[in-house]
Amino acid sequence: MRRREIVIGAVVVFIVGASLAFFQRVAIRDAFTGKPDVPAAVERAAVVADVNANTGNTNTAGEPEPLPVAVNLKVPFTSQAPDANWDQDHEEFCEEAAVLMVGRYWQDRTIEGKSDAEAALQEIKTFELKEFGFYYDTTAAETARILENLYGLRVEIIADPSLDDIKRAVASGNPVIVPTAGRQLGNPNFRRPGPVYHNLVIKGYTADGKLITNDPGTRKGADYLYSAEVVLNAMHDWVPAGERTVPRNGDVGEGRKVVIVVRGS
Repeated sequence: MRRREIVIGAVVVFIVGASLAFFQRVAIRDAFTGKPDVPAAVERAAVVADVNANTGNTNTAGEPEPLPVAVNLKVPFTSQAPDANWDQDHEEFCEEAAVLMVGRYWQDRTIEGKSDAEAALQEIKTFELKEFGFYYDTTAAETARILENLYGLRVEIIADPSLDDIKRAVASGNPVIVPTAGRQLGNPNFRRPGPVYHNLVIKGYTADGKLITNDPGTRKGADYLYSAEVVLNAMHDWVPAGERTVPRNGDVGEGRKVVIVVRGS
């Protein structure tokens, strides 16, 4: 009888321990991604109306009004591989996916599923081939040209942006595309070892300072949270060098720090 009680006790301890370990892992995961802390996404029209109502407002010291505590723009999401087909095209489609998400945001359109996303990504590829003669690893300046010429949007490339620059852009209703040295992002959902060059969209920030992104490099990339420090450190434009082949040559880790603020038509 004593032995049976010991066995039962050991089983109970194991189950309780395993449960605690599971919930601890969930807590650690949520602390990394911060999903419970993501504020509700706000429609573009509501953000723009609020910005227009407060344009030019300053405080008693003549400084701009304080930023909202948290912002989350309702930018539609797609993975760069909508059908999880990671062939040559889709390995290279992070810039195209970033452009598509921001373009649809300014068109007040959603992304209607995988087939819609795939068709739009291929349309952007076709435009790039005509415009540049290639579609892979576009620099910030080249990505800006896609936004301007295909979607008719106004863009601003900011060199060496501060965190405040980025937060003020999204608080004004303007999503921000960030080119990065992808492996420096440390996203556990990337296929190992991760992309050398990667673009994502910053669409907001949380009250505790994390940046809310749509990261097309993973199907789990909607409202994905990164620490501001990680994004600012990983931020690097592509540095093309030599003949443009697949993949293009370039030392992205040496690229300048830039962002593309997309301000609409």
